[in-house]
Amino acid sequence: MSKMIGNVGMLDLTQATEESVKSIERIGNVGIVIYRAETAHLLTMLKNAGNIGKTLEIPAGHRYYNGTLRLNEEYFKQLDHPDRVFVNGTVIIDKEVSFEAFQSGKLHLVVNGEVYTPQHLAGVVTSALLKVGGASAEIYTYQYEPRFESGKLKLNNAYLASITDPISLVMSGVLELDKDLDMERFAAGIDSLRMNGKAVIHESQSPYFYDKAKAINGSLEVIPTGFEYVTKPLRLNARTIRRFNGHKFYTKQPIIMEADVTRDAFSRAISEIQSTSFIICSEDIEDLIWERCPNLNTEILSYEQSFIFVSGEETWSKDQLLALEQPVTFIVDGTFILDDDVTEDDIKHSISSLDLFGDVVVGEKRIKGILYPYLRVNNGSIIVKGTEEELAGIGNVGMLSL
Repeated sequence: MSKMIGNVGMLDLTQATEESVKSIERIGNVGIVIYRAETAHLLTMLKNAGNIGKTLEIPAGHRYYNGTLRLNEEYFKQLDHPDRVFVNGTVIIDKEVSFEAFQSGKLHLVVNGEVYTPQHLAGVVTSALLKVGGASAEIYTYQYEPRFESGKLKLNNAYLASITDPISLVMSGVLELDKDLDMERFAAGIDSLRMNGKAVIHESQSPYFYDKAKAINGSLEVIPTGFEYVTKPLRLNARTIRRFNGHKFYTKQPIIMEADVTRDAFSRAISEIQSTSFIICSEDIEDLIWERCPNLNTEILSYEQSFIFVSGEETWSKDQLLALEQPVTFIVDGTFILDDDVTEDDIKHSISSLDLFGDVVVGEKRIKGILYPYLRVNNGSIIVKGTEEELAGIGNVGMLSL
């Protein structure tokens, strides 16, 4: 049975056969393809793949290692014959490894990725990698032992307290510096920082961060001074808004104001909002929100009396729509499915306007056409059932071996 697969970070063809490649009907974009000489002919069979970023052939006679490989003094002592290794990932050479041990000539290393070497081995390691060739490696020297973190890390004072000696921090994923982070301790505990992914810092932390950052492969988000960083959707009503007093919000998430939030309550609670998402509010306070949003990319969605916010997947029937006492504003940030029996009269009865950031799924093309005049914001899609593209059998994959 043929399979459809989304985007693939790394496609491993080292053990692939013609049958395993033929079983894939379609693959999305591929970051890197790794193969051996005996499987090179299979590359021509990837006709239904999207863009391929890079192909790498593993040299003959080399063992293949994918991931992080740490080489210590004991490893070199036990080498009694040449060891040929191709590494796709990261190589860390311990600082205890002596110049003589590494220069023994028994390790033939080919690296596609990063190599971390102590300062006293920098020259010989660079020479060895250039001599072998065959791939591309970034070589970093370190004075202090590198510490690798992945995923999502909130760097706080407790993390710094766990550091006894300075470290070289290598982060893959999302790094957030806590608002109350002791930056003097940060400067003392972090010798250097290499970032692969996204870093979120506060403006006052910028000088310390830039001083330690040796490389940023990704993005850096700086929260302005005095702003609260809101990381999830914020929904406020007349009661919950009272906890704020002249606050400033910085967010990429929706902010939702219920109809009972008065002009006075809003004016006291919030002084500024910096948002790249959208804000839902009643028409009564719309002008106040515009005054407090300097970013013109912020979508401000007002409603007259009430609204319905769809953030996940919801299916609405004819009876549900008719149960609404009056037309309301529908704001869709997920998937809004209308049953097949929903008619034009049902839509007129229930929907006053439609702000679309996700998908609306309808039963027929005529209903799709009827919905268009209701659109105020169209950053999504209206899809007729049966015409949507079938999802791939497998979603995005970090590494795929065939």
